[in-house]
Amino acid sequence: MDSSLDDLTRRVGRAVREQRAARGASLGDLSRASGLSKTILARIERGEGNPSMETLWRLSRALDLPLSTLLAPPDEPRVRVLRAGEGEEMVAESGLVGRLLHGEPHAHRSEMFALALPAATDHLVPGHLPGTRELVVCTRGRMTTGPAGEEVELRAGDAAWFAAGGEHRYASTRGAAALNWIVYAN
Repeated sequence: MDSSLDDLTRRVGRAVREQRAARGASLGDLSRASGLSKTILARIERGEGNPSMETLWRLSRALDLPLSTLLAPPDEPRVRVLRAGEGEEMVAESGLVGRLLHGEPHAHRSEMFALALPAATDHLVPGHLPGTRELVVCTRGRMTTGPAGEEVELRAGDAAWFAAGGEHRYASTRGAAALNWIVYAN
């Protein structure tokens, strides 16, 4: 494992452990809330392994946190520049690639991701915290996004704003790229 992935894995483990402890929750409590085994949770908290995007989403939902709280480096600087291709990358089993561009775990709780959707991507998200909204801006290609059953097609330059507290989808038959801004309800 390279050092940047090691650092990310340890950072996620530390954040999960701190957030769980701050709530006075046991590993069993977090296991029940997330649907993940205590063994998996203990490994994550020790900074071992490489949790999948789905696992990280389940943990953020169980802890009632935006995903960026688990991924953000400590002590953010006042100004931060992300060069092309930088940002924590997460790959879903569907092929969707998300790169965290912004995470605000404080008062406004929002996150921004650069998404890459290879050809034949169909990524269904079970939903974020209640009241969450998303803005998706297609930057290249064509894609389909929105709440399950209400998906809309976007072309480069198009945007969709939708309620993301329930199941929603990111899909592309030929490949696409997008910016995804997630705004959590307080």
